[in-house]
Order: sequence, then structure tokens, then C-alpha cells
Amino acid sequence: MNSTIQQKSNEEVSRLVKKIESILRSDLSPYERKIALFEVIKRLEVGTMSPEKKERTNWLLQGHLYNELAKQCMDEYKKTTVKAFSK
Repeated sequence: MNSTIQQKSNEEVSRLVKKIESILRSDLSPYERKIALFEVIKRLEVGTMSPEKKERTNWLLQGHLYNELAKQCMDEYKKTTVKAFSK
């Protein structure tokens, strides 16, 4: 019985790894890849949680993702602003 559970777990990990690899190797933009990876993580079942805790966790993950994306956008904005004023 334990080996059956272990085998099922290994299959789930293998599917997850393949999904992540396909996203990382895709022709999506870096932004789209992060969103796709976020959706994979958001749907990942890691145990049972109360609906309230699950909702709070999803909001926290989403906030962290948007924070990282905002930092990248600001970096790109700064680069283009420097280019524009250096002409």
C-alpha cells in the first residue's frame, strides 16, 4: 500500500515538473511565464485547508507575484527613461 502511494506521488511530481518545464520552454514572454507558473502553483494541492485560509493564501501569493512584476516593470521603465533622456 505504501509503495502505491509513493508511486502515485512520484507520478504527480513528474507531471508537475513536465508542466513547469513546458512553461519555461514556451515562447511566452517572461511576464506570461510568471503568470502561467503562478496559476500552476495556485492550483497545486498540498494538503487540506479551510476555505478561508486557502483564500488568504491565494491572495498572499497573488500579491507577491504582482509585487515582483511591478519591480520588473519599474526597472524597464527606468531603462527606457534613461535611454530617452540620454539622446
